[in-house]
Amino acid sequence: MKNYLYITFFLLLLPSLLFAQDDYYRSIDGVKGGKELKTALHNLIKKHRQIPYGTGTNSTWGAFYTTDAVADGDRRRVADMYSDTVRYFDRKGRSIDGMNIEHSVAKSWWGGTENDAYFDLHHLNPADAEANGRKNNYPLAELSSVTWQNGVTFVGKANIAGVSQNAYEPCDEYKGDFARVFMYMFTCYQNLTWKYTWMNYANSTYPTLKPWAVDLLLKWHSQDPVSEKERNRNNAVYEIQGNRNPFVDYPQLAHYVWGDSVDCTFSLGSGASRDDNGAGCRSNVFTRLCDAGQLAVGDTVIIVCDGVALGSEQRANNRGAAQVCVEGNVLVDPAGDVLKIVLAKGAKKGTFALKVQGGYLCAASNSGNFLRTQRTVDANASWRLSVGKDGCVTIVACGSNSRNLLRYNAAAKVFSCYASGQKSVVVFVKRAKE
Repeated sequence: MKNYLYITFFLLLLPSLLFAQDDYYRSIDGVKGGKELKTALHNLIKKHRQIPYGTGTNSTWGAFYTTDAVADGDRRRVADMYSDTVRYFDRKGRSIDGMNIEHSVAKSWWGGTENDAYFDLHHLNPADAEANGRKNNYPLAELSSVTWQNGVTFVGKANIAGVSQNAYEPCDEYKGDFARVFMYMFTCYQNLTWKYTWMNYANSTYPTLKPWAVDLLLKWHSQDPVSEKERNRNNAVYEIQGNRNPFVDYPQLAHYVWGDSVDCTFSLGSGASRDDNGAGCRSNVFTRLCDAGQLAVGDTVIIVCDGVALGSEQRANNRGAAQVCVEGNVLVDPAGDVLKIVLAKGAKKGTFALKVQGGYLCAASNSGNFLRTQRTVDANASWRLSVGKDGCVTIVACGSNSRNLLRYNAAAKVFSCYASGQKSVVVFVKRAKE
């Protein structure tokens, strides 16, 4: 989703980044979700080095030279999550005209005290000065009206718990980034007394965030999954500051702390842990298909490519794409616009019919890219699935139509049937017997 080539080659020379991730998080392995897990995370990440604020090689702007630089030829372009204005670093530690050091969680929210939160690189960013000023110290929200915007940052009014409130909304590309930063901040600093309480309670180690804020952050967290840019930044901040954002390393943690897995035990070795009875702890977890021979009638599958899934929206003769949250080999909490396909018996041996609302998916034509639904199961509505060595899944209709490979058209952002070309897909499955 974010195709930036970040300047991180030098990190390979730093042995401290070769740490075993599970070792860093060992203290949270086997901890029950909700309050207990959030407190364990707080105790893990709260201790870190304090980096001087401002300019200078070993200060905030010096850190940005590493954490927020994008390779642009032989220059370092600033990664600005608040505007698309192109600016470049001059030298390490020097500030940049037209930019501020921005606290994602506004420092005024805790009264501006120069505590660890004030200096924490995980929520400090180089930001366009005008956008920074316009967004003020407003909360994140989905806006009902916009009074100012630059295409990346949007400022206006939002309905927050029934009250019209000044707020700001980032563009879709960065919504997940900000969600995970806010989750980190309200975990790392859950013991603070907060002056402004739009999104959080004044004194609350758990849940700290208000229900509407939890819903918003989990939504953005799922819609905009962790990117390589975030992983690289997390590694760079860890090298400088000595702690990590756990919601970047283990995105599923958000659901164990605030979501549908708060009553479950978190395990480092599993994307979805089990409860004491061995039952699935989360009802909405799909795992990546590695062996098509394990599929059975009644299983539910989701077809995915590049962080989007085959959607429920029928667009003429193809299907739209819907955002999904993929966490390694696990897909969690697919939204309502994601097409959940139930496998039924196909018309030919070894094939499945792909049952959806309104009928069965079929390759409807041999003269165009057609993916439609029909009410009955025949050869064109029967599909054979196989998994290649690269993990991609070939889904081929078994009828007479020649354009019968179910694939993803990234340019048009649709799924349809193609004779060749377009992008391969992967499949996530939830077993009927689980």
